[in-house]
Amino acid sequence: FQCSSTCAGGFQRRVVVCQDENGYTANNCDEKSKPMEQRSCESGPCPQWAYGNWGECTKPCGAGTRTRLVVCQR
Repeated sequence: FQCSSTCAGGFQRRVVVCQDENGYTANNCDEKSKPMEQRSCESGPCPQWAYGNWGECTKPCGAGTRTRLVVCQR
């Protein structure tokens, strides 16, 4: 199956069943040799917001504005 997340801590699942040579359900498989049904599939950290310091105010008084750089980074 697909990974449950495109980043940070996803997992994949699959169905594991015991079958005989004809493909019918069986009960005599060795449990100790059963393949894993779930595995990690993390693909690195998730993107997050990075931002700089606030700039100078556009006015010494009244309704000025301050801006800063804000970017989404991996």
